[in-house]
Amino acid sequence: MAQGLESYHCHFERSREATIETKIEIMAEAKYLPSTDAGKAIWLNNFTIKLNTYATLLGVSTNELSNLQKDNAAYQYVINLLEQYRQSILNLTGYKNMMKHAVGQQHLGTIPLIAPAPTPPPAVPEGIFDRVTKLASRIKVSLNYTTNIGNDLGITSSTSDVDIDSMQPKLHITLNVGKPHIKWTKGKADATALYVDRNDGLGFVLMGRFTRSEYLDTTVLPENKRYEEWHYKAIFVIADKLVGLYSKIMSVDVKRV
Repeated sequence: MAQGLESYHCHFERSREATIETKIEIMAEAKYLPSTDAGKAIWLNNFTIKLNTYATLLGVSTNELSNLQKDNAAYQYVINLLEQYRQSILNLTGYKNMMKHAVGQQHLGTIPLIAPAPTPPPAVPEGIFDRVTKLASRIKVSLNYTTNIGNDLGITSSTSDVDIDSMQPKLHITLNVGKPHIKWTKGKADATALYVDRNDGLGFVLMGRFTRSEYLDTTVLPENKRYEEWHYKAIFVIADKLVGLYSKIMSVDVKRV
């Protein structure tokens, strides 16, 4: 009896160790995934697009590609919708605050509206990244798999010193003939999304996405104002997605010239 218990105990310990090792291996496999939702969206989009090129070579079926494309479309839709509503909430909150208490000579404009959501793609089952990491693991043991393919698909541990999740613009603002001249370093980003809050109750509003690394704000002060403080912030864009962290909010005093 004692020998049987000892044998069972040894088998249990070996099973437990194997389970722990498997979990460690799975965690190691998934290290290529970004930690943020926005980062995952960029990664998934790249993986989906690039896999079309290598699918036949790596033994990925047409059905697997189709399911991956549906997963990607659904995830991109939800991430974009969240960003749209987040910006709308910021605008409405700023408007609501100014409704409650007047600030100097500022006046409210029209009430900010929430844009209607675009038509959603078909729903997909839960576990998108469970499925995609399993597919990536299978790809990596394919006889035709190479490190170059893995780098292109984004399924190898990055050797780059660029951490997308921590990318953050640093704004510098000077006055050029009384106009705010905003500069930043774009680095590895494709573009920079720049926002402004003109203390008009609308909160931060997107000015645009810029591929250059500077912008001269030529907006004219309202006729009833000779002085105002404007606030700016920015965030980087890669593959048409917002990535990393918003910059620190920078303020500048604007006077009518």
